[in-house]
Amino acid sequence: MPIRSLNRVVNVCSKIAESTAAVFLWMIFLVLLGELLSRNLLSRSLAGSWELAAFMMAAMFFLGLAPALITESHVRVTMLSGRLKGRLAWLVEAVVLTVAFVVSSYGAIALINLALTSLQRGSRSWELSIPLALPQAFVALGMTLFAFTFAARLILLLFSSDELREEEQ
Repeated sequence: MPIRSLNRVVNVCSKIAESTAAVFLWMIFLVLLGELLSRNLLSRSLAGSWELAAFMMAAMFFLGLAPALITESHVRVTMLSGRLKGRLAWLVEAVVLTVAFVVSSYGAIALINLALTSLQRGSRSWELSIPLALPQAFVALGMTLFAFTFAARLILLLFSSDELREEEQ
């Protein structure tokens, strides 16, 4: 079944993004711990530690978007959808997913273009001279996975079966 395959692909991509975000979180911890130890023990700052931490934080946030959507831990306004039932609730969900897909796709395209422009120009970060395309690529990837997850959720909503819903639980 293609729907089951789509669901599996979305879940696997989400798990990879979630694991990568967790790795970035630990790397941020290690970089900032190193910065604190260096400042307190050696009275000097580690060059670029804050720049590196900021890049990893952006990547972590964006890579965490799709997994948060799948686990339904995003903040959602359910005042209206919580009161609706049946076909109307389905229609509202379809409209919301469509709008979310369009907006996140626009963001993904913009971030991909930003990373490609930085790559073409050879743009580098200020302090460590890291190619800006590298951290921007992780951010673009996270936003692209987010848009892909909205698209998959919309497709699953439109073509879902009771069997698929049971499989997700």
